[in-house]
Amino acid sequence: MNYSYERVSTTKQDERRQELAFNNIKIDKRYLDKVSGKTKDRPELNKLMLDSKAQDNIYCESISRLGRNVDDLRYLCSYFKDKDVTVHFIKEGFNTKGDMYKFMLTILGAVAEMEREITADRVREGLEKAKIFGTKSGKPIGRPETTLPKEFPKYYRRWTLKEITAVEFAKLLGVSRATLYRYIKHYDANLEK
Repeated sequence: MNYSYERVSTTKQDERRQELAFNNIKIDKRYLDKVSGKTKDRPELNKLMLDSKAQDNIYCESISRLGRNVDDLRYLCSYFKDKDVTVHFIKEGFNTKGDMYKFMLTILGAVAEMEREITADRVREGLEKAKIFGTKSGKPIGRPETTLPKEFPKYYRRWTLKEITAVEFAKLLGVSRATLYRYIKHYDANLEK
């Protein structure tokens, strides 16, 4: 039988992204866990471990969906290999047939683990900066405030009176239209205050 094992980190995440990886593969049964990679208890993975039998195939979108870390990946792959079950990693393009997979698993698993740790560190650092500077999530930290060119109000008035077009307005300021519209949005927001 062909099984797929999928894992999303939260109940809000959309698992369909992983399904796309299995387009050309006939999957007989799906196992989907909606838990963080840090969580040890993955009920669907536990069921898959019990349900899989010799000659079965398990397809994972990537190694990061199966294991929490390199040790976990190696344990799970060894467990399935001992049962004569082949695990296929679509994104990385290898499976557990033969012995070469151990090398690939160790290297790619270590890189995935390091990426996860770096991302977690960056999130923590961002939250600490937000606490220090009193900013809210999503607001820029350390970026300068938007400053408008001196002649902006004069041209803005002409633009609102339809004396000049947005293209002419942008050319007069020497900026792109995207920048011009960002300036207009900033200017309008400050007028309302």
